[in-house]
Amino acid sequence: MISSLVGAVIMSAVTVAMLIAIRVTDNALNKVGKYPLTNQERQILIDAGFSSIDIENINQEIESLNFSD
Repeated sequence: MISSLVGAVIMSAVTVAMLIAIRVTDNALNKVGKYPLTNQERQILIDAGFSSIDIENINQEIESLNFSD
């Protein structure tokens, strides 16, 4: 009887820990991709043949990304 009660408590604790881990991961993923292009990334795009207007459009797309869907 006591062992089943201890097992139920452990299962509840593990469930709460998993839910917290999912929430932390979800919050971290919501912040991903919201940073503007670095100078190195801009240089890579310039070397690849993109114009400054194209690069600015890419930057605006990055800022408008919404990962919460």
